[in-house]
Amino acid sequence: MIEDNRKLAAIVFTDIVGFTKLTASDQKTASELLDLQREHFKPLVESYHGKWVKEVGDGLILTFDTINKAVHCCVKIQEIAKNIEFLSLRIGIHLGEILEKDNDIIGDDVNITARIEPFSAPGGIAISNKVNDAIVREPDFKTKYIGKPKLKGVGQIVEVYCIISHNLPETKLSQVSAKLEKSISIWQISLAALLVLSIGTYWLLTKKPSVMSVAVMYMEISGREEDQYLETMTEDLIFDLSKALPGQLKISEAAAVRKLKNTDMEIADIAKSLGVRFVFKSSLQRSGDGFNLRCRLVEAETGNDKFINKWFIEQSSLQSIVGVLVENIIKGLDISMASELAKIEYDAESYKLYLQAKDIYARSDNVEKDLEAINMMKDAIVLDDKLIAAQLKLGQMYYDNADYEDAEKMFIKSLKKSRQLEDNTNIAESLRKQGQLFRKQRKNDMALEKFNEALSMSTVMNDKNSMAKIMNSIAILYYRTDRYDDALEYWLQAFNIAKEFDDKLKISKYVNNIGIWYWKDQDYSKAIDYYEKSLAIKEELGDIRNFGKTLNNLGEVYYDMGDFENAILQFNKSIGIKEKLNDKKGLNSTLYNLGEAQVLNEDYEMGLSNLHKSLSIAISLNNIYQISERYKAIGIAHYNMAKYDSASFYLNKADSIYFEMPVNRLTTLSWLAIISMKSGNEDFTDNYINYFNDLIVEHDPINKDIISMNWNMYQVYLLKGNQKLGKEYLENAYLEIKSHSKNIKNKADRNQYLSVNIHQNIADEWNK
Repeated sequence: MIEDNRKLAAIVFTDIVGFTKLTASDQKTASELLDLQREHFKPLVESYHGKWVKEVGDGLILTFDTINKAVHCCVKIQEIAKNIEFLSLRIGIHLGEILEKDNDIIGDDVNITARIEPFSAPGGIAISNKVNDAIVREPDFKTKYIGKPKLKGVGQIVEVYCIISHNLPETKLSQVSAKLEKSISIWQISLAALLVLSIGTYWLLTKKPSVMSVAVMYMEISGREEDQYLETMTEDLIFDLSKALPGQLKISEAAAVRKLKNTDMEIADIAKSLGVRFVFKSSLQRSGDGFNLRCRLVEAETGNDKFINKWFIEQSSLQSIVGVLVENIIKGLDISMASELAKIEYDAESYKLYLQAKDIYARSDNVEKDLEAINMMKDAIVLDDKLIAAQLKLGQMYYDNADYEDAEKMFIKSLKKSRQLEDNTNIAESLRKQGQLFRKQRKNDMALEKFNEALSMSTVMNDKNSMAKIMNSIAILYYRTDRYDDALEYWLQAFNIAKEFDDKLKISKYVNNIGIWYWKDQDYSKAIDYYEKSLAIKEELGDIRNFGKTLNNLGEVYYDMGDFENAILQFNKSIGIKEKLNDKKGLNSTLYNLGEAQVLNEDYEMGLSNLHKSLSIAISLNNIYQISERYKAIGIAHYNMAKYDSASFYLNKADSIYFEMPVNRLTTLSWLAIISMKSGNEDFTDNYINYFNDLIVEHDPINKDIISMNWNMYQVYLLKGNQKLGKEYLENAYLEIKSHSKNIKNKADRNQYLSVNIHQNIADEWNK
């Protein structure tokens, strides 16, 4: 019997920097350097119980029984090398399987280590993700993420880090001869490093904003109930202030301050929750034919007023209020402007209608109110087409009500008028709105074109708030079109801007989105980590709506890795929030997720209850696809309970809807085939098989259905006595599990996934 000398080992490759050049100029010194290397390092390696495998030119190949021994030995090697003239080393370390043969080692992981070594800085140490996962638990070690290089001759994806503690230099990509994947630029990697450092410390540290920052609180209206619509000027004030100072000032978004309307919080607490230095408050009080306008700007840390002002504003001059307040805030913050504020006079009645329409729409809870607001906004535009804000708002109203044709017309109108008035901010916003509309309609190329135009305009203005908003829009588009690395790149850019402005609301959003990226990349542990960090910020801000959304996202990660108990816990938390907010659409999706998780966790009663609740909402929303998905899930639940008649009933209802969706039909047909077979209706089984075979020729199944579909068909053919054909479907299911599990980054997450009942059953059958 031939002895198999395979084993797991920590593999080390070293290389002397500039050795070839030294050999050409001074061969004697080069030779002496090799002797010194051998003299100093071989005893050291042996002292750490390492193996001096061989010398390859000026390089060394070493192995160690543990990562700990390998890393500590290499740190010591670099420490000694610093004191030897001309001896500057690059070192790479990886953990993997080796085959010892003829005083040498071979294997894929040996090749990986060789490819990692060039990513080390001179005098530094580069390591794989496997090594990083082991040493980051040690408090003395700190590492920095470099990227996912495309390693020559290596099929698998390997994350590369460098050790930045123990006086070791970090990798500068300009000093690295190896190349990263084309999809990951040098610029992106530096941002990724920033992300690791910034996100990792953000919630651990209390940090003053590094830029001038202000929260513009909602205007307080007193006097008459019918005057409450005037508070909507706050949104225009926030927009115009940002427009006046692009890239110079962090301003809390309207959505954030809206939550704090009529709050009794202290100024300091408001500032802390929004991450700003100043808080601006204003009020309008009815007085005869006009209003008393009061405002104050407070420095939160000291409680001192930068200014307190008051004026009388005539009813006919309401449109001047925003401009007056913008000028006062800028003056109070002592910010110099690059140019004078553009002052456009609006028709008084038009502006009043615009504000009233916004107020009605914000408070609307039915189609009739929406229509009333839309008609009022149309009237405002007829009276004064210079009021671009009204055009943008009307376009958004049409968009919200799925009237995409009219929405497009209005965004084109706002773009044209913005260009006439040379209003660059509204040019960018009109283009962004068009991009969002095209993205909604899946006109992806057109959407990207508009987003890029908008980004170019915002970049010219150095309007970083707008740039971040557009970058996020582009990232979402890339993500939805499976360009995941491009999506990450733009989210990192947006995050970088948000971090610069210490904008907690946006940081939480982008951290959540990066969590989505890691979820898609099957790095479940990192996805969970980012979601939890996003939740921490949302909780601090009181951002309940998005807190509920992120909880749902967190539940989906646990679901995908097969941890159904934790998935159920997060889904229930999310549902509690969505019920309070009466978020019908959000409740629909999370109830569906919860029901499926409960069924897989064998809590059939609760699972069916929640699936039926989700079905009812889907029916009320007239979402045909969701209705069919709910029928299918309910049918599968009944099958798992061995209630074949009711399972068949619901699956047939799903199949009737799927009839025009061949890809979706494949799964339902596989379920109907196994149900009819187990019910003794073999004739029906043959019909379902025939339908299935006709479709499978031209259509690939949806990824998430591949395992269950193939498992069903395996059981069908096994019961029919056709083991050969059944084996083919079993193999498909098994290979899909293996392929999916292989891509899961974390070992514990991988084991959790493999422990799911259906995955275990398939593996057991395959290994018989």
